[in-house]
Amino acid sequence: MPLLVVALMLCYFTMPDNAAIHHDEKGNPDGFIDKQNFFYITFAVVIVFNFLLNLLKAQVLKIDFAKVNPLSTWAKSPQKLSTLIEGWFNAFVAITNTFIAFVLIGLRRINSTEEQKLDFDYNWVLIVGFALLIILIFFLPLRLLFSNPSED
Repeated sequence: MPLLVVALMLCYFTMPDNAAIHHDEKGNPDGFIDKQNFFYITFAVVIVFNFLLNLLKAQVLKIDFAKVNPLSTWAKSPQKLSTLIEGWFNAFVAITNTFIAFVLIGLRRINSTEEQKLDFDYNWVLIVGFALLIILIFFLPLRLLFSNPSED
């Protein structure tokens, strides 16, 4: 979250008044947004996303999994299950916030030149970010299905 706030503030203070957010095939900007609108929309999306995920985490942690699946070894260890679920939610929020921060840093770099030309291919950032999110999304169900809690 601190990296995301720093990236957002850096974007706000260094972007031109009209920030390029879309480019044509040649890399020339063809879609713009006002700097203040971009800042407020991004800030609202980040706050709402983090709030909703933390709210969802609190609700999931309240579930009595022993009633949902009484045969599960994880349900018989509620403290370890809660720790696993809380860690998964925290990792999901952290990876998502880091991904958004890198997108903001990329937009800042694009808009730092006078012509706002897309001179570097940022597709790898999207691919790596989505790959990490997919791995993380499947980590929790696979861990619950194919492992047992440690005996600590």
